[in-house]
Amino acid sequence: MENARLCLLCLVGSGFILLGTPEPVPAPTLSLPGQSREETELVEVLQEVLDKLETREPPALEKRLSWVPWCEPGAPCAVRRGARIGKLCSCPRGTSCNLFILKCS
Repeated sequence: MENARLCLLCLVGSGFILLGTPEPVPAPTLSLPGQSREETELVEVLQEVLDKLETREPPALEKRLSWVPWCEPGAPCAVRRGARIGKLCSCPRGTSCNLFILKCS
């Protein structure tokens, strides 16, 4: 009789233990080691913002005829027309248009 009570008590106790354990949460697929879920979500949101900024239309100030687009470093930034030099694009910060080779450097 006591063996039956002991077995029943063990079964009920193990049932309560199984009910109390949390289910495993699947890890995010793009997470790096040591990166939390919040950091992963933040990276995804920032990536969406960057994608929107790349595809947006330039503001009205940039549509003016005097506005010159940005160049990549090492790209041609000017063209020589006889004694005059025409500007093709503006060099990024930290670089300037080298008027001898006509490239951003």
